[in-house]
Amino acid sequence: MDLRVPYRAATSHGRRRGLAVVLACVAPICGGSARGADEPDMVRVGPGVTPPKVTHQVEPSYSREALDAGVQGTVVFEVVVDVSGRLTDISLVSPLGYGLDERAREAIGQWRFEPGSKDGKPVRVLATIEVNFRLSGRGFNDRAEASRVRFNVALAGLRGTDESRRKDGLKALEDLARHDFPPAMFVLGKLLESGDLIGRDEARGQALIRKAADKHHGPALFDLGAAWVEGRGVTKDEAKGMRMIEDAARLGSYQAQAYLGNYFADGEGQPRDAERARRSFRLCAAAGHADCQVRLAKLMLAAPDRRERDYVQAIAWLELAADQGKREATELVEREAGHLTSEQVKAATRLKAQLVPKR
Repeated sequence: MDLRVPYRAATSHGRRRGLAVVLACVAPICGGSARGADEPDMVRVGPGVTPPKVTHQVEPSYSREALDAGVQGTVVFEVVVDVSGRLTDISLVSPLGYGLDERAREAIGQWRFEPGSKDGKPVRVLATIEVNFRLSGRGFNDRAEASRVRFNVALAGLRGTDESRRKDGLKALEDLARHDFPPAMFVLGKLLESGDLIGRDEARGQALIRKAADKHHGPALFDLGAAWVEGRGVTKDEAKGMRMIEDAARLGSYQAQAYLGNYFADGEGQPRDAERARRSFRLCAAAGHADCQVRLAKLMLAAPDRRERDYVQAIAWLELAADQGKREATELVEREAGHLTSEQVKAATRLKAQLVPKR
């Protein structure tokens, strides 16, 4: 049963710069996030509960980054509609990136509702809101996007403590895996391997991971590659494993990129290769991973033939990592502060803005 259908707001279309924005407000939780409706004054839509109704909507606008990249898709939030008809506790469940998450959050923060009620009295209602971004005149794979969103919502449910929502999340993973959605096959495979949240079935789990890898899913390729390198459950074949890890890195696996960076930087079992290490760390640094940003910056700072532009770039990476709360990055920035000229500081600031990942 699709619990979202009974509470779907009237569709609104806005056209700016060839843009069509579709908004849909969905009250009952379909999978959910980490929060559960276990507070005494908060309910979910069900028998005896009247759902909130949208009385005022504000359309989000496209970010420049998303327009330039032609990004389309759906942002999903979990919210609470309070007794005054306002949204509280807004949590991002399925992001889209490129500034669209922020635009969607800003818009729904201005929505107003007729509050939900139970036994004739207003109550706080746990709900999800979907904000769909579409560009008119451009093709879009709705089925693939629906799978991506459903997968993210399922993961949010698995992270929580609500048992019913965990079951919903596992059910969604099973269904997505049956329909050959690689991320779901991989996550379900890892759960079956470990026995976490589900009965342990190591053989089936490994089969699902192999199937996801065959479909070029980066994390699955990395997992199998690491198994071959370590001889974990298979006859050790380091060359084969490294080829798979390199493929995973090219496909965007953060774990594979970081693994290769450390492998070439530390020189375990082979000569160190600082240039290959920097190339690997640069991939995951550009995706916004603070640990990779720090490792890359340290390699750049330590390079014997370091150029000024490399020094400035290293400072920019460290500042990005420091902004994410990476203590080592903060300490390194403070250490280098006394060596920076005013021009280098300005250059690092400009470069930092360019290095921020478009998520």
